[in-house]
Amino acid sequence: MTALRLVVNIHHAQEGKEGEVMPKKSLLWLAVMLSVLLPLAAACGLDSSSSTGQATTVPAGENLYVLDGYAPQGTSSVEQHIVVFHPGSASVAMMLPDGLTSLDHHLLVTATAQGISTTIAVLDTRNGTTLRSLMIQGTYTTIGGEFNDAVLSFDGHWLALRQLSTSTSSTTIALVDIQAGKLIKTVKLTADFDLDAVDADGSGLYLLQRLNDGTGHYYVRLYNIQENELYQGQIVDKTDLNDPNMTGTAMTRQSARDGSEVYTLYTDAYHNIAFVHILPLDPGFPFARCIDLPVGKSSNLLRYYTLTLSADGNTLYAANGALGVVIQIHLNTEGTSNIYSDQIVATAHFNPAVSHVTQEEQARVLRNGALLSPDQSTLYFAGLDGIWSVKTNDLGTRHATFTHLLVGQSFTGIALSEDSRTLYAVDPGHGITMLDAATGQGEQVIQGPVHTPWDIEWISG
Repeated sequence: MTALRLVVNIHHAQEGKEGEVMPKKSLLWLAVMLSVLLPLAAACGLDSSSSTGQATTVPAGENLYVLDGYAPQGTSSVEQHIVVFHPGSASVAMMLPDGLTSLDHHLLVTATAQGISTTIAVLDTRNGTTLRSLMIQGTYTTIGGEFNDAVLSFDGHWLALRQLSTSTSSTTIALVDIQAGKLIKTVKLTADFDLDAVDADGSGLYLLQRLNDGTGHYYVRLYNIQENELYQGQIVDKTDLNDPNMTGTAMTRQSARDGSEVYTLYTDAYHNIAFVHILPLDPGFPFARCIDLPVGKSSNLLRYYTLTLSADGNTLYAANGALGVVIQIHLNTEGTSNIYSDQIVATAHFNPAVSHVTQEEQARVLRNGALLSPDQSTLYFAGLDGIWSVKTNDLGTRHATFTHLLVGQSFTGIALSEDSRTLYAVDPGHGITMLDAATGQGEQVIQGPVHTPWDIEWISG
């Protein structure tokens, strides 16, 4: 109720019926009520959240680690950092720099170039303290979020950095032991290489050799640290040995819980192709597996592909909420040599109701755009319009039913609260929307202390 409406009601109350004047006691009672209700009305005006229907209950005792500083396609030099706050508070609990994190998110590693040297810092994300730091010669960075210039082993033990350079004839890579806090090796290679991954024991560097022949093709290569040599052949899919060339841009990645494999989703808008590249991080097995994904008539919609992995590591889900497709991939986890039995076991289509794609939507970049409920029964993923969900057990049947949430809104990332009751959906322009994960009701928008949130990197209690 607004202050204006309260004043009008008192004015009418003073007149009573047929112009009669009300007793003084009644007027005094109304004045007291007004003094109580006016502050409440003003307080409601200061609330930074809005809701539709009954508001979602804010999860207690958890903090959101939000990447602030959205960078749509074609944007560069965007300052980014991780803002830590409770969803029910507008104050910052902790501020962390953007960097690489271990799979459990306990360690955060940054590399910052200053002149001809680089400072590497290791932070504990649970309290923000700096555990160790070191300086190495050369210009390196962890800024950018891509794998090309910096990669970290799953446990945060090994860091590989590619020296920043405009040369296409040589590449310098630094391998750092994060636990020991020292530079282990500097690798100098002839040719243009990007980083792809580093294995769990720091013995193998996986690289992308750019051919620079105008085709956009590259080779996946292996550098053996212990033997100080580049593996002679390319890492290819053994079922397609005659074509070692790869093309496309890495959009998103998942990693096996033990760091034994990485699963990277690539898209190539020019050729209108998308695929998942399964790479065992085993120097003794220099092979990979490529699984092609469905595409549509418009290659502009490929960027809406996103990826998530089941908790047991046995199933990979690729979803595209703009193309209207979900792919379920079975992973054989009984050893690297069994990756060729990895295969698509279900493909489900739905109508995403896409009639027009704006320029802004074509430049949207998803980050952590898909997730599974803790019991693995429900898949959620961001689309061109709103959030979609589907029961995973129905994907291989004719009964797959897709639920459309937050229709008419656009998001770049999603996350689930630790108690799995609240679904968070991130929109750089409007903040973070909370809703009941089970019912899809209770929509509530929080801005918090972030400005242009990209995604929720992780949540901790």
